[in-house]
Amino acid sequence: MTTRKLAMAGALGLASLGLIGAGAGATFTDAVASTQQITAGRINVHASTNASGATTSADGKSITFEAFGPTNSTFTNHAPKINVTNTGTVQADAIWLSATDVNGGDDASHALRNQMCVAILSPEGGADVYRGTLANLEAHGVQVAGPLPVNGHDEWTTEFYAGSNGCASLTNAAMGGTVTPTITVSYQG
Repeated sequence: MTTRKLAMAGALGLASLGLIGAGAGATFTDAVASTQQITAGRINVHASTNASGATTSADGKSITFEAFGPTNSTFTNHAPKINVTNTGTVQADAIWLSATDVNGGDDASHALRNQMCVAILSPEGGADVYRGTLANLEAHGVQVAGPLPVNGHDEWTTEFYAGSNGCASLTNAAMGGTVTPTITVSYQG
């Protein structure tokens, strides 16, 4: 064998030794995964009443009662009962009570709003949820105990008054005033 052939055989031998570890740096891989669909539930409350002359909106979200008055300086309205049902898919854990009003915009209407009181009882004839001036409830909403479960029912009465239960009679400043209060009960879940 010639030197040249020997050198070539040696080079091929060394090259083949270098190939013996080829692929030894390869990495095996594998994986697992998990998937879960999340669906947000909803609270869907509907209000109703049996009060004479009251109208309920088509979506059951609001009730309008007949006008009350004219009143004397001491009065109490007819405290109609309101029923609420949660037809949603989750319970309401927090319940908030608030008020707003539309008034005549004159001094007498502002005086009437500031002097008249409101009592909200739940359930009907039950404990006071709120008792105080309408103006205070407008300025400071109140958290009410919950929860209201799916298909659960809640009820309350709203009484507007002056001259009883710790609320003073209306003063002359309120004579001729007009106030249309809205009591809102918000359910959160």
